[in-house]
Parts: sequence; C-alpha cells; structure tokens
Amino acid sequence: MDRNATQLPRGYTMIELVMVLVIIGILSAIAAPRFFTTVTYQRDVYHDELINSLRYARKLAIATGKHYQVNLTSTSFTLLQRVEGGSCTSGTTFNAVIDPETRFSGYVKTAPGSVTITYTADWPLYFNGFGQALSASNCAVINSDSITVVGGSTITVVGQTGFIQ
Repeated sequence: MDRNATQLPRGYTMIELVMVLVIIGILSAIAAPRFFTTVTYQRDVYHDELINSLRYARKLAIATGKHYQVNLTSTSFTLLQRVEGGSCTSGTTFNAVIDPETRFSGYVKTAPGSVTITYTADWPLYFNGFGQALSASNCAVINSDSITVVGGSTITVVGQTGFIQ
C-alpha cells in the first residue's frame, strides 16, 4: 500500500489564504490609525518644549538681571528681552531672544497643527532678575498662573519663586 495515498493533503487552500489576507487588511485599516497617530506625541512634545522655554527665560533673567517676557498666543509663544530704564513699567522696547537651536532667529515656537494652548489673563509674563514671575499689566509678582496644552496637562508658574511645573 502506498503511504502517500492514505494521508490527507496538508496545507491551506488558496481561498483560505485570501480570506486571511482580507481580514488582516480590514483590521489594519481600522486599527492602525489608532496606533500610529501623532497627535498625542506632538502635544506632549510641545508641552515639554513650553516648560523648557519658560525655564530658559527664567534662567536668562537670573543670569543677566534683566526682564524676559514670555508672550503666548493659542498657537505659539515668543521669548523677548525687555530693554528697560529701571523698572518693568519703563521701556517698551524688546530685543528678540536668540533661539539656541537655530542661533540666528528669534525664539518663537509654533504649535503643531492639532495642538492649541489656553492661558489666563495674566499673560504676557516677565521674569525678573530674581526669577520671579511678574504680570505685564501691573508689574506685580503673580500668585500663580497656569497654561493648559489642550488635551494635555497644565503647566503652573508660581509667581514668588518662578517655579515652573
């Protein structure tokens, strides 16, 4: 008796292979965008970039003894050095802070397309030579202020110490 004649054929039919490929294709079309979206990543990166930029402005203020202003909009922020007479109420001329990343242009960071920020009315803020956060409207040390990267977490600036968390 021939041994091969008694065994059933092994393997998959062409129809089974095609059906598996179709099912995998449908699942990947539905599930892949959820795994490979960059919105969360962009929001987190922008959040960290904003925190680091605020800390950078504070450190520049402490190092130079000058006021550094942080301007916020819903889609960007800018760091400026105040050219002043003696207090934050005198002198309305600003020098652009050079971005250490580019070394040529001003320090302006724009949010990615799907990321926005919200903030309270105390902005823009100044950091003075002591590292304190001052309100631009009355030059008084703020109690605390917050920025929210929409969909992300809140950044808090403590006025007396300038601590950013």
